[in-house]
Amino acid sequence: MKISLLFLILLFIFSSCDLFNKNTIEGEPSYTTKIIWDSGLYSNSFSSHTVHEDFIYFYERPPMYTTVNIYSLTKLDAKTGRLIWRSLEFSNIVFCQPAIAGDYVYVFLDPNYILSFDMETGEHTSTVMIVVEDDNIEMEWNVHAYQQYIYMGLWGKKASYFVRLDVNVINHKSDTDLLQMILPDILWEIKTNSAITAKPIVYNNIIYTSTFSPLLQEPIEVAGFDTDTGQMSFYITFGGSEDNDENIFLPETGAGIGGNPIFIHNNILYYLRRSISAWNINTGENLYRHVFTNDIPIPKLYAAASLQPIYYKGRIYYTGDPGDSPMGFRNIHCIDAATGKLVWNAIAKNSESLITNPIIAHDRLYISQYHGLFVYNPANGKLIGVDRSFYGAGLYGRNILYNDYMICIQVDDTGDGKLVAVYVGK
Repeated sequence: MKISLLFLILLFIFSSCDLFNKNTIEGEPSYTTKIIWDSGLYSNSFSSHTVHEDFIYFYERPPMYTTVNIYSLTKLDAKTGRLIWRSLEFSNIVFCQPAIAGDYVYVFLDPNYILSFDMETGEHTSTVMIVVEDDNIEMEWNVHAYQQYIYMGLWGKKASYFVRLDVNVINHKSDTDLLQMILPDILWEIKTNSAITAKPIVYNNIIYTSTFSPLLQEPIEVAGFDTDTGQMSFYITFGGSEDNDENIFLPETGAGIGGNPIFIHNNILYYLRRSISAWNINTGENLYRHVFTNDIPIPKLYAAASLQPIYYKGRIYYTGDPGDSPMGFRNIHCIDAATGKLVWNAIAKNSESLITNPIIAHDRLYISQYHGLFVYNPANGKLIGVDRSFYGAGLYGRNILYNDYMICIQVDDTGDGKLVAVYVGK
């Protein structure tokens, strides 16, 4: 009798654990996350990590600090998560990834400063101030390094600029306390109410970027520049006054601060934001543009807000702004690349807004967000499994596929995010 009673008590205890476990939602298939390595290193910038060769560089919040605005540039072994070096401390970062050019890693600080660090040792080698004649400028949140140049948008009092800096002009042997003031090459200057904010994308030696027009006063401009000559070789406009229509639910405003709307594959430039568009970059022909009007049911909206869309088997996958709500928004989208039409979309129960990026490995699509790690079938959007005990970073959290690892942020109970590698192999 006592044994039977003990059995019933234990059964109730374990059943109660499932009953009151907030990480479990009835009907969801389960998934167990396998963490390959846990760096134990925290960051207040959930999208700064970048992988170069077999190493990770990211903005770490140094040990013993709880202050948000304190960082070190930190290098890890991507295979093991082992700490290799940690730089001196700095603050006021521009919220983009560090850039790598030649033998140095570059860090960007508000409003217009650049620090360089030796890639092998982590030694601070220079301090640079970007200047434009007769204007006060500040860097936008997206920077890209290609060959010997660093490309970036600048916001000035008189104009908005797209510039490139030749890193070869930086003196890495001088006193690091000596501020080097450098004038970059101005590739594009616009004197409108727009800002050049989009993350630059390089394709076939052409670098592309675009503008942001939050008040719909100007059309969106997309331009491409030859990386050898710096000359403009591609230019289109869309939106603006044509989107200033009360019947349009989501008029196009462009990249937004830190936005990444440009995606290029097989000579097609896709612009994925509040509208979904595509152009042939060789001819400039507009292949399609889908604008979301008021008569479209909310579950069928598929506007984008993604750190990095991905192309897989003729389709494009990305995330979107809205969180889970009774209105029926979705925030994980799959479109047909040829037509721009929606194939499927989904949203997780209790999902927050998603401004992140999916990854696909071995025919599985992974989305890490605060309410769990979600695994989908990329062909049809069927949910394969959920691990709600894994707290990710869906809002400006970056996921990087490295071999069979997904390098990402895991958030702990205090809301702090640390860098981990999750196994996504077969």
